[in-house]
Amino acid sequence: MSSLPEKRTPDARTSPLALQGETGHVARMRFPPPIRITAPLVALVFGLLATWFDYRLHLDADLARTLRGMMTRAESNGRRLARLSEGLLAKNQRDALEDDLKTRVDSSSLKIVGVVDQDGLVVADSTGAMRGQPATATSLSAAAALINPAAHFAVSHGAGDDSVFSAYPFHVGGAGTGWVLQMFDQSDGIAAARADARVQLGWMSLAMALLSVMLWAMLHFSFAARLGRLADGVRAFGEGKMDAAALPSGGDEVGELSGAFVAMADKLREREAEQARLEREVLDISESERRRIGHDLHDGLGQRLTAASMSVNALITALKTDSPALAERADEIGRQLRDAIAETRSHSHGLAPVALVDDGLAIALGTLAEGVGRSGEVRCVLECPEPVRLADAEIAGHLYRIAQEAVNNALKHASPSEIRIGLEHRGSALMLEVDDDGEGFGESGKPGFGIGFRVMRYRAQLIGGALAFGSAPAGGARVSCTVKFSR
Repeated sequence: MSSLPEKRTPDARTSPLALQGETGHVARMRFPPPIRITAPLVALVFGLLATWFDYRLHLDADLARTLRGMMTRAESNGRRLARLSEGLLAKNQRDALEDDLKTRVDSSSLKIVGVVDQDGLVVADSTGAMRGQPATATSLSAAAALINPAAHFAVSHGAGDDSVFSAYPFHVGGAGTGWVLQMFDQSDGIAAARADARVQLGWMSLAMALLSVMLWAMLHFSFAARLGRLADGVRAFGEGKMDAAALPSGGDEVGELSGAFVAMADKLREREAEQARLEREVLDISESERRRIGHDLHDGLGQRLTAASMSVNALITALKTDSPALAERADEIGRQLRDAIAETRSHSHGLAPVALVDDGLAIALGTLAEGVGRSGEVRCVLECPEPVRLADAEIAGHLYRIAQEAVNNALKHASPSEIRIGLEHRGSALMLEVDDDGEGFGESGKPGFGIGFRVMRYRAQLIGGALAFGSAPAGGARVSCTVKFSR
């Protein structure tokens, strides 16, 4: 069929966002993240924090326990050495005292021990190099700072909690007071304890990481993946192509949700089938009523008007001889009757198109175009380049009603000056088009979808056709229906 070149309009599907939408999955940040990612991350973070606090608490407790043990040992060891020093110095056996001090020093904790007299001078020490020196000028200076004549015993620890200093008094001679000075060093043991704690922290962190990975795998493969399958099934159901066998099953919550969705989908299908059956029955009843009224108009009222017109014609013939003045009035009545007969025939043909089989559709559409153009206000033409023959009266009837509704909508809402009805084969499809040069569908390019448009779409679905709305080449609106049809 002939038509002007159509205007090229931007296609929304070519935009970047629309191209992403065609895939059904748009890459964008979602919040909150999927549960299969959130839950393992939360478990990992809290697990690492708990492991860190546990590491710190246990390490601090171990260090405090080690410090208390060293301070207790310093007190008991100082008491014994004070008694020993008091006895050996009374006998002036300084060398024996120094030998004894050397044997008491070990590499694990007690590093240096020395004995000072009432003047603060070292009289014996475990190193053998500080005798005669002021204790405050030797490596025992930290312990010597604890000497307090008013105190019975003094013990302190270094800033890093890895060393303990103590000063224990004893009597020298009749009136003097000597002191046993000790320095304990637990740095090696503390370093080992910290290393062990770090190893434990590493193993616990690795265990938490493995636990998080296992949690992710469990959520991903046994929960999130199943929910994804269910979501895909829901989307497929919305598109009318759901496969119930592809939905997840099982006795867990996902399986129960899937079963409930399948049951709901079955009920919706039943309701849709029932609604479609009722709509089809209503449409069939409406079509039957249209045909009945059309036949009644044609066979009843039309025949009566024709008979009345014939009687008037006979009356006019008689009056032309007897009363020419009345003959003119009778002729006017005859003209009105002929107009009424033509209008009745037009209505009857519109309500009950005659012979909508073979080439009856093209004939009925031609009659529709003639009836619209008869008013003289709108030019309506049918373009059918080659004969279109349909053996299915149902398809022909629905196509005719679609064209009729499209023409009526154009006349009511578009204020056109010309309407074109096109009917032709395009390949294996039959194409029906109704174009007008009126106001079109507005800026949106789509109609408001009132009852008439919904009925047209429903009729197209009944015959397996596709209804489309767009712009006509002349600038108005176009309604087209395509039906796959083998000639």
